[in-house]
This record gives sequence, structure tokens and C-alpha cells, in this order.
Amino acid sequence: MYGFFDVENPFHKRRTEPGRNQRYTIKTTGRYYLGDRGFNLYGHVYGTWSMPGAKYGGNFHEVNTLYGLGYNTLIGDVWFKPFIAMHYVDQTYYSGNNGYILGWVAGYGFKMYEEDFMITNWTEMEFTRHKRYGNGGRDGVNGALAFWWNATPNLSAGIQYRYADNKLGDDFYQDAIIYTLKYTF
Repeated sequence: MYGFFDVENPFHKRRTEPGRNQRYTIKTTGRYYLGDRGFNLYGHVYGTWSMPGAKYGGNFHEVNTLYGLGYNTLIGDVWFKPFIAMHYVDQTYYSGNNGYILGWVAGYGFKMYEEDFMITNWTEMEFTRHKRYGNGGRDGVNGALAFWWNATPNLSAGIQYRYADNKLGDDFYQDAIIYTLKYTF
């Protein structure tokens, strides 16, 4: 089981520009293992809600629910967890089946100067999305490549290159650099 909560654009005033609003996001991922061969039932829920209120056009929300099959494997020191899943979305402008997603999470942990580091990547490729879903077209990609310094077993700092194409409500390529400080319970 994995999950997180984040607050995005916490210091921005309430705005009407898309992508600049204050918002919060939750995610949880679960895998139920089918024996000891690495196969699992895969599911995740990812939701985001904006906070500007009715004065700024209402509160946007999108909750993505994925259910499918996954696999966990270790190749040397690299872990790789691909999955394929059906996609159901509940959004401000459309709710219903929204195609399927092929994705993965991968990582490599290593030591350098007696410190623990990790490189990770996650990617989700969406296919055959519903025509009423946003303005991003039938297919899209979404993910991040990250470098983490695991300062303690519970505290990590990272820098992520975030990318999306035909995703996040837009029909063009988007990218960003995200700085993260996280605490693992």
C-alpha cells in the first residue's frame, strides 16, 4: 500500500488561470499479490480538487480510479512494477469509463559518499479516452523522472522532472521541475 497527500501552489492567491489555483491531491495505490510469482491485482485512486470557490468559476475536481493487473520484478538492483488497468474518471465535466492505462513505476537505489540516493521513474500512458473527456485527445502520457536523497530512513529530498502530453486538461506538451521534501511514515 502506498499513498500521499500534497498541497499544490500553497502560496498563490486564488486565481482564475488554469494550473495556478491552489489545490490539493491525494493518491493511494494497492497491490494484492496472486501467489509468489510477482503478479498482482492492481488498483489506484488519484484525486485532485481546486480551492478557488464559486467566485472563480467553481471548484474543479477529478478522481481517477484504476483497476487491473500488475507485475513486480527485480532486475539486478533495478525494481520495475508495470501495470495495465481500466480507467474510470469522475470529473467536473465528465464521469464514466475513460479507456485504459499502461504504466509503470521503476527505481534504482545506490550509495554515494556514504549517503543513500535513488533514481525513480513513473509513467502512465492513456489510451482510447472518452471523447467527452477534456481537451487532451484520445491518448496521452503523464509521468516524472526523479532524483532522491534519502537523508534518513524517514526524510527525503528530491528534484523531479515532470512531463505530460495531451494530459492535465491540455492538448500540448507540458513539463516542470518539482522540488520535494517528504516524510515517510
